[in-house]
Amino acid sequence: MSKLLYNDLKLCAEIVSDVHFDIKHPIPKILTYLFCNSLKDAKKNNADALITVGDTTSRGNKENWDIARKAFAKVPDFKGKIILTVGNHDCWSDGEDEYAAGISEYYSACRDLMDRELEKPYFSTYINGYGFICLGNESDMGCDADISDTQLNWLKEELIKATVGGKPAFVFCHQSLNGRHGLPRTWDKEEKDWAPEEGGIGAKSEEVANILKSFKNVFYFSGHSHMGISGEEMQQKEGYSSFQCEDGLHLINLPSLCCGNHHGVKNGLGLGVQLEVYPDKVCIRPKNYVSHKFTESVKITNGKPYYEANII
Repeated sequence: MSKLLYNDLKLCAEIVSDVHFDIKHPIPKILTYLFCNSLKDAKKNNADALITVGDTTSRGNKENWDIARKAFAKVPDFKGKIILTVGNHDCWSDGEDEYAAGISEYYSACRDLMDRELEKPYFSTYINGYGFICLGNESDMGCDADISDTQLNWLKEELIKATVGGKPAFVFCHQSLNGRHGLPRTWDKEEKDWAPEEGGIGAKSEEVANILKSFKNVFYFSGHSHMGISGEEMQQKEGYSSFQCEDGLHLINLPSLCCGNHHGVKNGLGLGVQLEVYPDKVCIRPKNYVSHKFTESVKITNGKPYYEANII
C-alpha cells in the first residue's frame, strides 16, 4: 500500500477515465501499458476497486472491448473489484443502430469484467459499506448524456440509501455537469466560442446537480473533457480547477489516462486519482501511473497536493 495520509483507512480505490482502447490506434500496446499500470497499482495497494469513468473504448465494438479484456487479464485476481462506467464513445459501435450495438457490447463487457448482469446503463454497488453510483447514457445523444426521469428518480433513491448515517456517497458519470471545470472553454484544446452546455452532461445537467446538492457528502467524478490536473493556481488565474466544491457538492474531473490532456497544469499520459476514505474525511490524490507516484507539483486545496474534504 502507498503511504497513506491518515490512519484507519476504510476504503481505497484507483480511478481513471478515458482509456480509449482502440484497435486502430497507431500503437495499441501503449494503451494497454498505461492501463495495466493502473491495474498493477490497484493490486499492489490492495485497493478495494478500480473504476473507469467512461470511454474505456474509443468505439464500443467487440474488437476494442476485446483489447480491454486482454488488458484486464494481464492483472488477474482483480475481477470482482472492477467498476465500468459507460461513456459516450462506448455507446458508438458498428451497424445501423450504433447505440444498441454499443450498449450491448458494454453489457457483455460488464458480464465478463465485473461479473455483473446489467439491463440498464446505470447501476450501483457497495464497497466496504460505501455507495458507488454510476450514471449512464440511455440513447445516442452525441457527446452529451441522455438521463431519463426514471434514472433521476433512481438516483434520488440510491443517494437516500447511500448517505444514511452521514456516510459519503460516490457518483460517477462520464460527463461533468454543464459549465463546471471551465466548460465550455475547456472542452477541447482549441479556443472556440462554444455554446454554454458544450462538453457537459447535457439537458438534464441542472436536474442532476440539484439532486446531488440535496444530500451531504456527495462526490461526483467525471471525465470526458481530457483536461489535465489543475488546482488552486488555475482557479485563481482562470477561474476553474479539476477539483471544485459547489454548495457542498464535491466535483472531480479526471484527466484522460491514455490520450493527450489540455487546459491543465499537469498534463501528459498515465494520470488518474487514488481515492482514500477515512472515518471523518475523504482524500483524492492525483497520481501518475507511469512513475507510480502521487503528483506533488500541483497544489489542489489549502496548498496541499490533494483534495481533502471533511465528512460533515
